[in-house]
Amino acid sequence: MRVLCNVQTDSGVIMSISTISSSITRLQKEISDIHHKMSLETKKESDCGNRIGQIERSITKSTSISTLKSKSAEVQRKQAEIAKIQVNKAGLYKKLSDKEGQLLKAKQDLLKEEEKERKKQAVADERERKKLADLEKRHQREQLEYQRRLRAEINQTSNMAASVKELANTQNISHTNIVKYDLFISHASEDKEEFVRPLAETLENIGVKVWYDEFTLKVGDSLRKSIDQGLVNSRFGTVILSSAFCSKNWTQYELDSMVAREMNGHKMILPIWHKITKSEVMNFSPALADKVALNTSLQSIEEIAGALAEVILSAKA
Repeated sequence: MRVLCNVQTDSGVIMSISTISSSITRLQKEISDIHHKMSLETKKESDCGNRIGQIERSITKSTSISTLKSKSAEVQRKQAEIAKIQVNKAGLYKKLSDKEGQLLKAKQDLLKEEEKERKKQAVADERERKKLADLEKRHQREQLEYQRRLRAEINQTSNMAASVKELANTQNISHTNIVKYDLFISHASEDKEEFVRPLAETLENIGVKVWYDEFTLKVGDSLRKSIDQGLVNSRFGTVILSSAFCSKNWTQYELDSMVAREMNGHKMILPIWHKITKSEVMNFSPALADKVALNTSLQSIEEIAGALAEVILSAKA
């Protein structure tokens, strides 16, 4: 099936390949009709000529004057018919010549426009090929950037793992006074009111002991030392991933500490996505984006607390 495209004819009328093809079909039919009419006119001319010959052969010396006049009159009529037929045939020849000229022009136009369409399609194909090539290059660049960030994150957390291990080995704390926590909650302060505090309260109510700054820190406590001790002495850590969380250095320190413990063979991180997209998480931490996470957009606080408690309490059993 031919593709439609615009063409400008001599008359200035915009046509399409489909329209030109229809015109060619119409002209071919009209030419066929003219040939048929010419064959009919030629037969009529031949019949008239034959009749004149018959009449002339029928005239003899014995033909009467009246009969001769009658036959002469018929010959004249047939000759007049032949003259009229020849005029008609001349008109048909003229029409035939015009239609064949139009047909030739239409076929030439069709070839030109089909060639234009082929070139246009070739340009479109090349544009599409270049687009796909550009997309492939972009994908490769993104993959390389992802691998670069992942390597940087692995190096960073490896260094942090050594620090956490050293902290755990060198803490000068009486183990009889250490409070063991089921869950360390790492979060941005912007998310406290709406989500973090209600989550911590819900977890405490169902028997999960949480390290949450508002519950644990006292006046005069060293923030960093308390957080380090909380991280070391917590079985799990939940990371409330939000746009605010991803923009802060302190939360990054807490996350790195948890990742470091995981690298030492302790499964710890239980991520929660809070009003954040996968691409944002991917840009913040490729490794973290790969973890199965709870999502505040899909689950209620009670459902999230229940899911966390199920993991934590089953690990204690």
